[in-house]
Formats: sequence, C-alpha cells, structure tokens
Amino acid sequence: CLMSSRTCVTINCDFRQCLMAVCFSESGNTTCSSTPHKVIVHFDMDCFYAQVEMIRNPTLRHVPLGVQQKYIIVTCNYVARERGVTKLMSVTDAKEKCPELVLVKGEDLTHYREMSYKVTELLVSYCPLVERLGFDENFMDITEMVERRLQQSKTCSFKGHVYSNNVSEVKAGIYPWLAIGSHIAAELREAIHSKLGLTGCAGIATNKLLAKLVSGTFKPNQQTTLLPEDVSSIMGSLTTLRKVPGIGHQTAKRLQALGVSSVKDLELFPLDPLAREFGEPSARRLKNLALGTDDSTVTPTGAPQSLSDEDSFKKMSSTKEVIEKIQELLTTVVERMHNDGRQPQTLRLTIRRYSATNKWLSRESRQSPIPNHIGQKIVHGKFDDAVGQLKPLAMKLFQKMVDTNKAFHLTLINVCFSNLQTRASASASDKNSLMSFFKQNSSPEKTKTDSPCDQVNALFSVTQQISKKETANFQPVSNLTKTENSFTVSSTGPNIESQQEEISSPEISGLSTNIDPEVLKCLPQEIQKELMSSHASTDLLHKNINNTLPEVDSQKKSTLNSLGPSVSGDLKIKNSLSSPGSSGAKIFGNVDPTVFAELPPELQKELMSEWRQDKPVSKAPSSKKPVGNVTRKDKKTSGKSRQSNNLLKYFKPQ
Repeated sequence: CLMSSRTCVTINCDFRQCLMAVCFSESGNTTCSSTPHKVIVHFDMDCFYAQVEMIRNPTLRHVPLGVQQKYIIVTCNYVARERGVTKLMSVTDAKEKCPELVLVKGEDLTHYREMSYKVTELLVSYCPLVERLGFDENFMDITEMVERRLQQSKTCSFKGHVYSNNVSEVKAGIYPWLAIGSHIAAELREAIHSKLGLTGCAGIATNKLLAKLVSGTFKPNQQTTLLPEDVSSIMGSLTTLRKVPGIGHQTAKRLQALGVSSVKDLELFPLDPLAREFGEPSARRLKNLALGTDDSTVTPTGAPQSLSDEDSFKKMSSTKEVIEKIQELLTTVVERMHNDGRQPQTLRLTIRRYSATNKWLSRESRQSPIPNHIGQKIVHGKFDDAVGQLKPLAMKLFQKMVDTNKAFHLTLINVCFSNLQTRASASASDKNSLMSFFKQNSSPEKTKTDSPCDQVNALFSVTQQISKKETANFQPVSNLTKTENSFTVSSTGPNIESQQEEISSPEISGLSTNIDPEVLKCLPQEIQKELMSSHASTDLLHKNINNTLPEVDSQKKSTLNSLGPSVSGDLKIKNSLSSPGSSGAKIFGNVDPTVFAELPPELQKELMSEWRQDKPVSKAPSSKKPVGNVTRKDKKTSGKSRQSNNLLKYFKPQ
C-alpha cells in the first residue's frame, strides 16, 4: 500500500479487477469521495419457525422444540440441535434422538407469514432497497447509507466477524465502506431483535451472491463481513456446485454431464462448450458465479405478485379427497386475498404426481381467468360464496390434467391467485361489468315491478353505456354453440389455456339464441326467471311492438312479429318501418323503436346516418336455417354494413 500526498492506490485481488481506489490526504487519513462498489447485506433469521413459536409461547424458549409438518421436522431451536435433532429429520428419528422434544404443528403458515412481512417492513423503514427471499431471508442494498456515513465519520473498525479472521485497523482503512456496512448491519439486527424479538445472522459483501454465502459462516445471531481479497477462498470452500446460489438441481446435472463437478472445474471450463449447452448469456453468468461475480441488483419486492397455498402428502388417489383439499386450500387463500385488498384475475392449480424416478420435481399446472363477480366476492369478504364458485372452476382445471376415471397418485396440490389488481383497477373493472350497470340504473323498487319487456329495454340501455365507455376488457363472444343443456362460448380474449369454458345450467336450455348466456348470468335472479319463460317474453315483446307502433300497417306488423326476439344479431335486412319522429328514416327491424327513441339525439343521428348509407338486403334469412349455422363467409359478407355501431353485438352471438 503506497502512501503519499494525493496519490491514488489500487488494490488488485484474485479477480484481476480493480476493486477500489482510495485517495489519501496529506495528513495520511483515508477518505473516499464515492463508494466504488455496492454494499449488500443478507439477513437470515435463526430457526425462524421455531422462533415465532417461542415468541407466541415463551415457555418453549428453553426446551428442545421442533416444528412439525406432516411427518418431518422442518426446523428446530438450538436447544434441540444440541441434542442431535436436525432440520428435515423424520419425527420418529427426532424422538429417538431427543425423547423430551416438544413438537408444534407448523402446517398453518399464517403466523410465520405475518412475522416475515414485519421483518421486511422494518428493514424498508430504514432503506427502500429490500428484496425478500423466502420467509426468513432478505437482501438489502445499504450503499447509500454507507456513503452518507463515509462523509460524516472517520474510518471505523469492523463490527462482528471478518471471514479471514485477519482483522486490523489497516484492513478497515483499505475497505472503509465494508467496515461501515458492518456497523449498519449490526444496528439493523439489533432493531429486529428489540422490536420483533427475533435474532438472525447477516452477511456483508459487495454483491448478493457473496453476501448470502458469507452470512452463515458464524451462527447463530452473528454476522460476517467478506473482504474482496477473500472471495477466491470462500468460493473454493464450496464442496459442490449446488452450494452456489443460482445453480439449481437441473443445471448442476447438465454441468456434471459436461464433466463439471466442482466450482473450480466450472471456473476453468472453456466458455465455448458451455455456451453451446446453455447459450452464451447463461454460460457467462455461470462462469461469473464460479468467480464470485454477481451483477444482479437488489430489487424491492413490494407486494407479492401472487398468493398461494399448498399441501403435500404421501398419497392422494380419490376425487373426493382432491375436492376436500382444494376447498381447504381455497378457503385459506381467499381469506388472505381479502386481507391483501387486491382482486385476483387468474386462478392456477398445480399438482405433483408420484413418480418412482422423479418424486419431487414433476409439477403440472393449469390456469383459468376468474370471473369479475367472483373476484368481487373475495374483495367484499363473501368467503363462502367465493369458495363455492371457485371450487368447480378448480376441479375443471384438475380434470384437464388428471383422468379421474383412471387411477392416480398425487403428492402435492397447490392453489394460487395471480395477476392481482389494486382496488382502483378492480373498481374500474367493476364499473365495466354488466352487474354494475344494472346496479346504477335500477332501484330495488323498480326491479320488482318492471316487466320482462322493460328488462329487455334495460339490456339495450346497457349497451349504450358500454359503447360510450369503449371498454377494452369486454370481449364480444365470437362463437356460441348450443348443446342439450348448456352453451359453449369461444372467447376472442387473451391466450388463457382454458379459452373455451362451458356455461352449464339446465335453466337456460330453452333460452332464445339471441340472448348471450354470459349476460343472462350477470342479471339478477328475478330478471333471469322472467326472461327464461321464452313464450311469455315473446308475447310481451310482440305486445310491446304492437302498442308502440300504432301507425304501422298490419302487413309490416306481421313481418316484424314473425321475426320476434329470435332474430339474430347477424340479420342485415332493413325494415320499412318508420320510427316516430324520424322523418321516415328506416331503422333495423331487430331494434325496438321505443328504445331507439330513448337514445340521445346524437347517437340516433349517427345510427340513422349509417343506416341510410347501407344497401338493403332483398330478403331475410330463411327461418329453417338456424342462425348459429351461418357460415363464416356469410357472416363476413352480411356484417360489413354495421360493424362499428351495432349495439346488439355485445348481447348476441356474432
């Protein structure tokens, strides 16, 4: 280390990189105008689940304690570890090692989850750059905190352990940012203990990889700082590739197939064959990991992107058991989702089948959109209703993966809500939903007295509002196939695996095909019942037509009545009827003139303008040919004249 006035000295380590530049003043005191490297701290709570249980029940603090999930000890306190109990030991073996072991059921993660978020929130109150890594681990980028301390204080000694155990004032002078970082880490650990009652370890280094590796060097309730000159030493101490954070099970297997079995092998392995196997970006990343280099940043976690719950078991092989387990998991996740405050848009179901060759890693998933009205039940705390409607949706996903008519053997089921929207976004979606329009436009008193004809008029009123909002979330139905007791709707929406969902209801089997069953399901029950009576609805509609068109001659009335409500949205004829006040302008035969007269004048003019420009079709389609069987070519030809402002297209199959 060369010391002279205003001379910059560089320190080289085994990376063969310049890691720092320290400017020395004339007095010989070290100063640093900027931190040349990040200072990252990795926090790891000691036996986290056991600590949470000891906080909940202080009498467990000084007894051997194990947290049990199924037949495994997932963690234990240090009293139990001193007596031979280890993590992931079977309950039977643990009891043999320590007969006085106290076991606590840890399958309900609620308390652990809550405490985990408290730790993260506490760290965020000191610095926003905090990244969660599981329940008991957090990364924290304290670089800015270190820079402020460097400008305010002189060089200090290291707090806690240094990996090489070669601690001296000279080392603290060479690496002042790491020395100050060790003091900040100690202060944060003390804050966690004093405010939450938890102890934990910390690792202080220049990147996330090294901070995580060094944090567990001294346990429990201690911290360790890694100096740049000791990077090669800590990397060489790793016994297997799996010890390197970022190298998983499958990656390690592929590396072993190339003859790479240790960190040193990976460091010396040529880049070209590695790039042929993994691709150049991944190959360079693996080489960097072997050298202890990690350029990834600490990314603030924020709110979770998904909420899930799962359970594992030795064997599940009956549909009844699956239904019960899915209901149990849904109940938990729905309550958590309500407490979170956001609205889920997607339901994902994951299973794991038993396999003799791959017992733990063979997972399969399917997902489906969550209808808005179900999402609203979750937001508003209607747990039983939400679970009751989500359960058949989850079972449909399950049946896409598993043939329930054949024998199956499951070892895990996971239920997950993803694509979470904030309350503001969810409320915007709610405004776009059909139900919200009916809530705004109808009072309870009116709902009880309106006739089916008035309710149909309300449908047209809703289309007007949807047209004005031009909501991008509302996808017109592109195809509708009627089966014996159900309708199958093919959506033109985004690429969800289950794009074709069956809307099964014995009550809508007799519904006229010009009413979209999706819309019908969004209507209040009393309105659905009135509309279900197709003959009564037809009679009332015909009566309404006759009453509202007194000046129309009998031939035209007969023509309109023959069409009735079964006229498809694809019918492109122009009726020769004139609506009152329209100066003889022609309107479509499948539009109620009374409804048309209630539209705003500007919308009437726009529709009339388009109708005047269209050419009339000579005849209506044959009543013998169902509208649903119109060919794609016929639809394309007949639909050109009114693609933009056909209000009925939202409620009628295209």
